[in-house]
Amino acid sequence: MDVTTIKTAIEPDQTVFDFTKEASEDLQLWVRTNGRIEIKQSGTQLIEEGIVSNDVVILMKGTVAVNTTDHNGDSQRLAILSQGTIVGEMSWLERRPAVAEIVTETESKVLFLSIEQLDKMRSDEPKLAAEWQQLIARKLASQIKNQNAWIHRYEGSGAEIEPLRKVLVMFAELNDIDLDQIATMGSLRRVPPGGILLKQEEEVASIFLVLAGEAEILINVDGSTKKVGTSRRGELLGELTLLTSESQGASATVKSTNGMELLELDKVKLKEALSDTPEFADRFFRSLNCMLSQRSRDQLLARQLAARSRTAEAEDDEDALDLTQLGNINRAGQRFHALCQKFQNGGVARL
Repeated sequence: MDVTTIKTAIEPDQTVFDFTKEASEDLQLWVRTNGRIEIKQSGTQLIEEGIVSNDVVILMKGTVAVNTTDHNGDSQRLAILSQGTIVGEMSWLERRPAVAEIVTETESKVLFLSIEQLDKMRSDEPKLAAEWQQLIARKLASQIKNQNAWIHRYEGSGAEIEPLRKVLVMFAELNDIDLDQIATMGSLRRVPPGGILLKQEEEVASIFLVLAGEAEILINVDGSTKKVGTSRRGELLGELTLLTSESQGASATVKSTNGMELLELDKVKLKEALSDTPEFADRFFRSLNCMLSQRSRDQLLARQLAARSRTAEAEDDEDALDLTQLGNINRAGQRFHALCQKFQNGGVARL
């Protein structure tokens, strides 16, 4: 693989997400008060691939390189990121090994936030916690949009990794009241085989939770249509337009393969609910972040990247890892099953 091609996927002056510009003054004050700032020389490793990170890192000044290891053991450069970027959030959200090494390219001013402080924010500062989770969601959305543009260049199976894990993670983060609220706002949408749910660059008025069926995710690159993934039962569709302010158009086309049933959530109503209740917003965006993080991870693993992360997880006890990640996995599965029954069968299901 041509490393230079990937290196230019995100130029230093084109980093879409910038925490120092997007975060409120209150959140930036909290971050500076509770984090630790260090000056790092060029070539300093901030995050090690294959290791669960103890910190989320905000780059206050400078540039960092994002490198991952392929199945041959060679290092591949995914991006160069500049001031305001956040790294290490995927390892924090999933409590799984980092998929990439983060190394300073220049002398850099770096702020470290421990996972203990971030978890404490959720109980002590629900409004700030909701804003933090939403900013992380915007960062991951930007990351996935850029990743979609070049991930097809890598050869690999292209198969989705652990397709049901995402919905279990999402519903483990939400509580019963959250699910009742989502069910009240939602309506059932059916798409026939071969039907188009979303079209790239067209406006998206709703987001969708897949209750049944499967879809292909397609993007147009230089006039050619490329398949970048699939979506199955338990995934969200259209959620990136809830997070990206620069454009409301779909980042990809979503085409049903053999029919789909979906829970449709109007974005206007959803945004109102999130604005009214910070605690709900915190849980909703965190659940969304866990799904986005796993989507990004799955794309790399399916293309035989993030090899050190894969090896590290293979060496762990997989059953213990799943229990740690998913928490109350049985309850999460029951919640999703109840939601499916409520809308698919037209019956009353207890959430």
